[in-house]
Amino acid sequence: MQRMGKMKFKFDGDKATLSEANPVQLLISHPNISGMQMDQITRNYTPAHYVDQVEVWQGDELIFRMEGGISLSEDPNFRFTYAPNGAKTLRVVAHDNMGGSFKAEWPIAEAS
Repeated sequence: MQRMGKMKFKFDGDKATLSEANPVQLLISHPNISGMQMDQITRNYTPAHYVDQVEVWQGDELIFRMEGGISLSEDPNFRFTYAPNGAKTLRVVAHDNMGGSFKAEWPIAEAS
């Protein structure tokens, strides 16, 4: 729970020589509890707590938007590609079903 909302981008290849299709991986720390787990001591179900929306932006251009649910794994990660548009940053905005909001931004290199 201490890491909840922390994010990392992993760039495949050399960031300094980005070209047409740039594969990246977005990692988000989040417990993503489905709400179907029973506490063995209290016999109550643990309330659902999961990532329900992720948006990835390159500058002001939306790369993708994802709407999720209980089927996402703990600490979800997403792999995608994008074409450089001249923007200087990649930005992520994520939300969970309990009202949590998480944001992160990373600089990106010039296209070669």
